[in-house]
Amino acid sequence: MKKINGILCLLLSMVLLSACSFFEKDVLHLGVNAVITEINTENQTITVKDADQNEVLGENCVIDCSDIPLFYCHYDTHEIKDISLEDLQVDDSVILGIYNSELEAYKNKTGDNILHIEQLQLGTQRLG
Repeated sequence: MKKINGILCLLLSMVLLSACSFFEKDVLHLGVNAVITEINTENQTITVKDADQNEVLGENCVIDCSDIPLFYCHYDTHEIKDISLEDLQVDDSVILGIYNSELEAYKNKTGDNILHIEQLQLGTQRLG
């Protein structure tokens, strides 16, 4: 009887472990390049367009910046500092961190038509 229970537990464990591998992982894309076209400090949003030909964001993508880290990395010194929405300017290059699920929801228009990202890095090298 103990052997049967042991075998059943082993089979159940194997089924559960194999079922876990079928779940799709939500990939975080770090390095989505964009250019700021508009800044709305009242609503804490920015509007961006694709910086390259990837067509990930389109020409008029609104991003909520109210609850995300904004930072700047000086490429020569590797110094990283927190910034605010007021530090951003139209035509600045930015690097976005976006989860795949958020990107798909935005592309499929299943959400509030605002792209929710995880982080924003100012790519334009103008802050000291």
